[in-house]
Amino acid sequence: MRADVFVYISGPITAKHGYLVEENVAVGLKMFLDLTALGIPAYCPQMIAGFPSAFNIAWEQWMDLDYIMISKSTHVLMLPRWRDSRGAMEERIFADTQNIRVCESLPELLDAINEA
Repeated sequence: MRADVFVYISGPITAKHGYLVEENVAVGLKMFLDLTALGIPAYCPQMIAGFPSAFNIAWEQWMDLDYIMISKSTHVLMLPRWRDSRGAMEERIFADTQNIRVCESLPELLDAINEA
């Protein structure tokens, strides 16, 4: 497992545009597992926030946690349909303001990691 890289996975969680929470969580989890198999450590908020009825935590509190995790990351990987997510849009803006490399696909992320 690489110690010089930490990837924040950003994408939709909330059910919208015909997609269920479970489908959004599955996309995030698949990317997390793919990165782990490649030896790239990652944080996947879909794995935590995918069960909103189990928690009494405001959206703003989730975003505060996300910003902390992004600030500790070397890269942010945007999942498909990230533009449909208010949270992912804000995460992207935050990453940009922190000069954290943002990638929109796994191949782009792997290239960025290999450039470093």
